[in-house]
This record gives sequence, structure tokens and C-alpha cells, in this order.
Amino acid sequence: MPSTHPSSEGSSANASEQRLPHILVGRRAVVTGAGRGMGKAIADAFEEAGATVVRLDLNESETVRACDVADEASVVRAFEVIASEGPITDIVHAAAIAIISSVADMTEAEFRRVMDVNLTGTFLIAREATRYLRRGGNLLFIASQGGLKSWGHWGAYCASKGGVLRLADSLVEELAPQGIRVNSISPGSVETDMLATTIVDIARKTGSDPETVRARYLSAIPMGRFCRPEEIASVAVAICSDLFSYVNGSNIVIDGGELSR
Repeated sequence: MPSTHPSSEGSSANASEQRLPHILVGRRAVVTGAGRGMGKAIADAFEEAGATVVRLDLNESETVRACDVADEASVVRAFEVIASEGPITDIVHAAAIAIISSVADMTEAEFRRVMDVNLTGTFLIAREATRYLRRGGNLLFIASQGGLKSWGHWGAYCASKGGVLRLADSLVEELAPQGIRVNSISPGSVETDMLATTIVDIARKTGSDPETVRARYLSAIPMGRFCRPEEIASVAVAICSDLFSYVNGSNIVIDGGELSR
């Protein structure tokens, strides 16, 4: 199922305790949605791997610059400033929202909001990538398992993420001649604050309870546990490094094997 915030179960090495090799030294990356969740984990991992990172998020903080990815002027201005400060080698677009609702109950405004942030926002970030990335650069989208399969009450989110994947396909063809690689990661259920209320929302709207929903999500994953943000981040680092220098146009599903069922 799409990214959620249930408690982790099962056993494995804690990805946050692993040290990433310095394989991004000399690179300067822009990460959207970097205020929390997967975006923050990715920004942290890039820095640990040796990159300089500019963090963007809707909410500004001491370490994060303000940028509303759904607002054209905000995105254009953010990249103008960032590019004036130095070259951009990598762009990782992780900003996204989810509104959980059946199609019957969803308002047009809610549907448009999801599309504005998740799909139009991806287009705006991608357009800046075409303007500022140069040969050897990377454009990486954090898409979703939900872009490959949908479930009840996830219609708007899954439709938006499916659009992200198809936009990525087009950009592969357009940017390869410039030496820019375009890839995506499609996470499954991930422990993130951004979607901390998702299980509660689903339970409320389906007449169930959060523990039952949580158990159902967990039972669908062959590995028997949920993904940690750091496990997405380490793959993002590898994709943008020379280790993956011939990987282009790929969508890497990180869902513990859920889609295999």
C-alpha cells in the first residue's frame, strides 16, 4: 500500500546506524520536502555521503528554505537563488501530500490540491531541472508504490503518483542527450511523520480501527515490517552516485516485496 506511518515490526539492522561512504563528495543537491520524513532523511544521507545540500520545504526553518512546489513563482525564485550560489548537480523531489477519501466523497478542491502538489509540483521542479542541471546531473523523483497500483480511498494520491512516473518516462528521453539521468523511487509503507494520520483516516473512513488497519498493512508485506526513511535515503544516494552511472529511466520499488503478491 502507499506510504504510511505504522509502527515498525520485525527485525533487521537499523539503517540509521549504518554509515554511508563518501560517494557524493563535490556534488551539490537540492532536496524538496526536506523538512521531515523521507525528504529530511534523504537530505541527511546526502550530506553524510559528502554532498552539499540545499533543503526546500513549504515551512521554512533554520536549515530549510521556503518553497511551495505547487506555486510556480515560488519554485522559479527558489532555483534562481540556489543557482546563483553555485552549480546544481542533483535534484531529489520528495515533496508530496495525501488526502484519503473515496472518489464519491472527495471534493474537487481536494482532488486539485493533491494534483497541484504531487503532479504539477513535480512538473515545476522538473522544468527547473532542465534549466539548471548539466551533464552528469541527476533528477530523482520520490514517486510511490501507489503509482503502480491503487486501492480504495487512495484514488487522488495514486493518480498523481502514476502521473509522476509517466512524466519521468518523458524526461528520460528529453534529458539523456544532455547527460542527465532521470530515475524514480517508489516506496511502499514508510514510517514518516508526513503521513502519520493516514491509518487513522483510513480507519475512520472505513469504519474500522487503527490497529486493525495497521495489522492489515503489515500482513501484506513479505518482509514482515515497514520501511524506515533511511532505507529510502540510502538508495537515493546510490542512484545519484557513480555506482549507478548507467541506471537511467528506472523506477526502483522499495516495498519489502508487497507488489510481488
